[in-house]
Amino acid sequence: MANIFGIQLGSKFKSTKKIEAERSSLQSDYERFNTLAASDKLQRFQELDPLVHSGEFQKKVREYKRKEYKQSEEYHQIKEHKALSKDKDLKWYQATKRNYPFKELEKWEITFEDDFDSARLDSSKWMTSYYWGKALMNDSYVLAGDKQNFNDDNIELRDSMARIHVKKEESKGKVWDTTHGFLIHPFAYSSGLISTSQSFRQKHGRFEAKIRFSSAWPLLHAFWMVGESMTPQIDIFKTSFRKNSLVECGLHTGEKEQKSSKMRKINGAKFAGNFFIYSLEWSPESLIWRINGKEVHRQTNNIPQESMYLTFSTTLPAEPKDKQVPGLMEIDWVRCYRKKD
Repeated sequence: MANIFGIQLGSKFKSTKKIEAERSSLQSDYERFNTLAASDKLQRFQELDPLVHSGEFQKKVREYKRKEYKQSEEYHQIKEHKALSKDKDLKWYQATKRNYPFKELEKWEITFEDDFDSARLDSSKWMTSYYWGKALMNDSYVLAGDKQNFNDDNIELRDSMARIHVKKEESKGKVWDTTHGFLIHPFAYSSGLISTSQSFRQKHGRFEAKIRFSSAWPLLHAFWMVGESMTPQIDIFKTSFRKNSLVECGLHTGEKEQKSSKMRKINGAKFAGNFFIYSLEWSPESLIWRINGKEVHRQTNNIPQESMYLTFSTTLPAEPKDKQVPGLMEIDWVRCYRKKD
């Protein structure tokens, strides 16, 4: 049976709507199961069931004369037990208890989530610039070579989604240059970034988001994690260079000789223009990437062992053509989990 995080599949990705419907159904069943487990109806059935099947009870029933029996407490207890035995809710509860499909769900507890249902971005959860820009100078910056500036106005909440817009507009902003530090630079394009660097960091767990983006290159859409330094960095997904039909995932360690840290290119679906659930399961032993519940990449060496924060961004590593802008990345929801002790 499906678990709350999705299903392992063959060569194709399961539809996002079906994955969400299965998750919702499982969560609903879990809540129903727990409600019934605490109900007076179940408690009464559990009291009556061993009683009416006991030898002493059966013996007492046989000793009654016909007229006396229908007036007895035992008669009414048997009648009540029969009615409860046929109760649809209790029959469902007993069948579900035997199969118990909630084991995987119960392994995890949610540690962070946002469904973007408010009118504005929740500033207690998200900041709109790189962490070190905020920490060092309370300002935004971009990396050398980026063709876009980051602008808060490019982040919009509408229809219960966070949207990062890419626009053609002139502005000036800071660029980090490894030789000269922060420099003021003119830009012809703007975009946005959101991160949990000041509110939420976690080591190990499950991290996922439902995302849709417009056609890619040279728009680089990404959902990634990083700690205090630039590396290691985990790309939960990013759009592939020059190939709109592909996305990539992988771990950057900053060590060029580690060929095992190469990005894994993924095809098998039309990613641009459609929602997918991108997720990472991170343990001390491995990193496992999934799209709509299907495992697409696994790494078992060079596993990061430091807390990291979430970042969603769209950057321009090259000049786009006029028809490629405006661009858009939409985030429907974000959820993070940790394994229970």
